[in-house]
Amino acid sequence: MRKTQEQVIRRFYKQFEQERYHFLAALSGIEESREREHYASLLLYRLLFLAFLQQRGFLAGNPRYLFEQFQQTQERYGPNTFYHHFLLPLFHEGLSKAQRTPELLARLGSVPFLGSNFFAQHAIEQRYPTLHLPDQSFQRLFAFFDTYEWQLDASASASGTKDVINPDILGHILEQYVNQQQMGAYYTHDDVTSYIARYTLLPYLLQKVAQQAPEAFSPSSPHWQLLRTQPERYLYAEMGCQRELPGETAQEYTQRQARYTHLLHTLKAGEIHTFDACITHNLDIQLFARDLLTVSFPLQLVRTFYAELCQVSILDPTCGSGAFLFAALNVLEPLYEACLLRLSGPISVQKKYSLLKAIITRNLYGVDLMEEAIEICTLRFFLKLLAQLQGVGGIEPLPALQQNLHVGNALVGYVHAPANYPNPQTPRELDYALATAYGIDPADDEAFARWCASHQPLHWWATFPEIQQQGGFSVILGNPPYVEYEARKFAYRLPRYETAACANLYPCIIERSVQLLAPDGRQGMILPLAAFATRNMLPFLRGFKRWFSTSWLSFYHFRPAMLFGGHKIASIPTAIYLASASGPEQRFSTHIRKWSTEQRPALFPTLAYSPVTVNTDAANPHYYPKFGHTSENAILAKLLRQETIERYLSPHPNQNCMYYRSAGGLYWKVFINFPWPYHTTSNKYCSFQAPYHRDVFVALLNSSLFWWYYTVTFDTFNLKDYMLFGFRFTYPQDPQVVEALCQLCEDLMQDYRHNALHRRRGQTGSYTVYAKKAKPIIDAIDALLAQHYGMTEEELTFIRTYDLKYRLGSEEQELLSSR
Repeated sequence: MRKTQEQVIRRFYKQFEQERYHFLAALSGIEESREREHYASLLLYRLLFLAFLQQRGFLAGNPRYLFEQFQQTQERYGPNTFYHHFLLPLFHEGLSKAQRTPELLARLGSVPFLGSNFFAQHAIEQRYPTLHLPDQSFQRLFAFFDTYEWQLDASASASGTKDVINPDILGHILEQYVNQQQMGAYYTHDDVTSYIARYTLLPYLLQKVAQQAPEAFSPSSPHWQLLRTQPERYLYAEMGCQRELPGETAQEYTQRQARYTHLLHTLKAGEIHTFDACITHNLDIQLFARDLLTVSFPLQLVRTFYAELCQVSILDPTCGSGAFLFAALNVLEPLYEACLLRLSGPISVQKKYSLLKAIITRNLYGVDLMEEAIEICTLRFFLKLLAQLQGVGGIEPLPALQQNLHVGNALVGYVHAPANYPNPQTPRELDYALATAYGIDPADDEAFARWCASHQPLHWWATFPEIQQQGGFSVILGNPPYVEYEARKFAYRLPRYETAACANLYPCIIERSVQLLAPDGRQGMILPLAAFATRNMLPFLRGFKRWFSTSWLSFYHFRPAMLFGGHKIASIPTAIYLASASGPEQRFSTHIRKWSTEQRPALFPTLAYSPVTVNTDAANPHYYPKFGHTSENAILAKLLRQETIERYLSPHPNQNCMYYRSAGGLYWKVFINFPWPYHTTSNKYCSFQAPYHRDVFVALLNSSLFWWYYTVTFDTFNLKDYMLFGFRFTYPQDPQVVEALCQLCEDLMQDYRHNALHRRRGQTGSYTVYAKKAKPIIDAIDALLAQHYGMTEEELTFIRTYDLKYRLGSEEQELLSSR
């Protein structure tokens, strides 16, 4: 049975790590550990590239070129000579130089001139001329290569029994490898990168065309008629599927069908006539754009679109191995093809190579702190280009990507020329100016060199001058590193960012991206959900609302499944934002998505945004509500009219106590009026002022209403006191309401005790509360609270059934224990 792609990736990655470890152990002539690791990886990347070339016949027409040259070198020069007598000449002279001596031709055979710095003599090779690797290292590696079938064409299937490695699979493998090396980086799956690229790039391009021809995009224009006459075409198949999708409950099926019917009606009625609305309603905007170009647009609009396409600039400021840049490439390529088909006819194979080369060099830009990541990104682009060619005769010199891909620190460096240094002649002069601002004397060569090495400044004004002259990048996307920042302990010191108070790098990356974005540009990134749900991120959230007038946020839990690859280490809830720097103020969000692995293919096609219209909570301004239903605005608005329960707390401990835990509880938060049987570091309690009965608050906080509030306003992971005591509830004046809540609390505590699982472990133990077994009592609490808050029957039903699929169906109980 042939392995799945995931299995192939895991197997190859494990073997790749072993070969890299062996290369490191065998490499001699270099002592500095970081440079050793870097060079071992670079050598492997070069050989991976050649494995594809030889399979296609680009190396002397021989699919076993490397191994046979290895044997011939041993026969001619003896053992342990392959690296110096063959490999380095192949890299530095054969592949990097157009002119070859007869002697070199005889030794290497017919190999293409690639014209790229990727194989030119590296700075490490210049610094360490005695570098050496024994033949055994290459013999092992070539044997490893031989266990796979190398296919440049990603769509080709295996011709034999070996597992296939194609550029796409290799890209996944190297992406994971780079993320392992970079602290705070996570492997981002294709569905995430593709979604962000589509829904930032396409609205940007289409809106640019609409600005130049506004009459062509009036609500009654024939272009919007496509949506009215063929509404089903622009809704994803998963959305309209008449069967239950994998893992879908009957209630979810009914809700999806109702939404599908509503969308059809909305489209047929001609109510969608902006490109932002295409995002909000999750239309297949890529198909819509293609139909506009191939069917609807007159030639003049196609020319306008093509002109915008040629000018669009896409940046990933922390690009890693290029996952988001490749997603952007995959969006741009069919758009170029559709335009050229209308303007000049079908595209030949050779033209496709030139087209991809033009897109890569014209539209895509990346920066990364890690040189190795940029090398991998370069390698992937080269493989993408070579996959278009069928014969060695068609190979052109590969493009120089030094103007597009840069090693440097996105956070350190000038965006614009400094006021006190308006006309620098070289980037080095800017380094001098910035070092001086950091308190470093540029005349002190040693101190200046140390500062440059640790801070790796990148001056955007000098690095991308044409982009900056045009007003900034059109689209910025990516997955910035999630790394805690403490100035005293960090390798480099950040300049002044208003988000530096968040004590993490990713808010600063977004703040820097805003500085780099064109006034009408768009952004899309994936972040930890905590960015929009915790107090320490308040500087970022305030900035986010100010920077972007329109935003769409979708939220994703990490149980049962998670967006990132990487197993437990990647178990963090996440948020994806799409945002526009211009336009009317509009906010949209989704509920927090929970899904199993089998449901992932339908995750983005069934995305549903809801408007966020409720006012900001003055007492707790640190959250962006995770709403999936319009009624949630009304529910939260009713809560916000009440007092925070913080006002009822006693500043001194007393017997009027409530007990809870700050950890645990993925589906229930449990509050009790008796002490925990065992001590844990997360055990907490609070005391209320004497006139206010603690049982009222115990009942309140065990309600589904509080669970909803906690879910839509906080990070679904922690329970901090400010989260808890910021909940809104004005203590009832009616003694009958107080008495009823106290009685329901007593019933609930009896149920908790009756169904609890109590285990002893020596001097400690565990106490497991099965809160879901008390759901009828909790429903009664919610009914009473609905009257207190003035909720409608529809709102009460929504609260009672909120998140029930996972709250009642989860095998994982709420374990409240000490270990």
